[in-house]
Amino acid sequence: MKLALFGYGRMGRAVEEVAKERGHQITAILDEFSSPGGSGITAESMDGARVAVDFSTAVAVLPNVCKAAALGVSVVVGTTGWDDDRAAVEACVRKAGTGLLHAPNFSVGMFLFTRLAETAAGLANTMEGYDVHLFEEHHRHKVDHPGGTARGLADLLVRGLDSKDGWTELTPGVAPDPRLLQLSVARVGENPGMHEIVLDGPDDRIVLRHEAKNRAGFARGAVLAAEWLENRTGIYTMADLMGQI
Repeated sequence: MKLALFGYGRMGRAVEEVAKERGHQITAILDEFSSPGGSGITAESMDGARVAVDFSTAVAVLPNVCKAAALGVSVVVGTTGWDDDRAAVEACVRKAGTGLLHAPNFSVGMFLFTRLAETAAGLANTMEGYDVHLFEEHHRHKVDHPGGTARGLADLLVRGLDSKDGWTELTPGVAPDPRLLQLSVARVGENPGMHEIVLDGPDDRIVLRHEAKNRAGFARGAVLAAEWLENRTGIYTMADLMGQI
């Protein structure tokens, strides 16, 4: 399959490597410098690409997806932080009749971890005395804070816990609200990603952790998503992908 890459940072390079290993052809590599505002997305540059994989920046997602959709190119989006533009992005895709698969994390292991978290929240909700906390750690270059995966996990946990009305990022020196799930965030070193859920009870402590060893797992999931999306139209998430592979 012919693929285009939007964004060529650490994840873009990892996706390129995995895509080539799986026999795909990269027709275009566009970033914020070569394609500001999606200006480089043309029929000529796409060169027959069926799907584009976007690991760019939050502000680039809307123009990237809309311009690709207008050319009949579906897009897999792994970029985070563009929630405010989601309705507009999805409208472009529906109007063009193309496909969009978006997820804050394309790791298959993280998908499994999310399901474990859902189960853990349900069980903790039936047990008296367990409080739940979430911790996220990423490399110091990551801009969004908390990350999209952590936000999604926090939302999931809150939905499953009657004891929580929402979540908040832990602030030093500020007393925590017991009705809010506490989310701690660290940006340090070159860690590709760690998420930890703690269920703290009066007599014991349960810890669930997902720790990425490298970026290859995220890249592999994104390429699998592109393969799955190639002949589909509509809006999808990682749950749709994992339900059929």
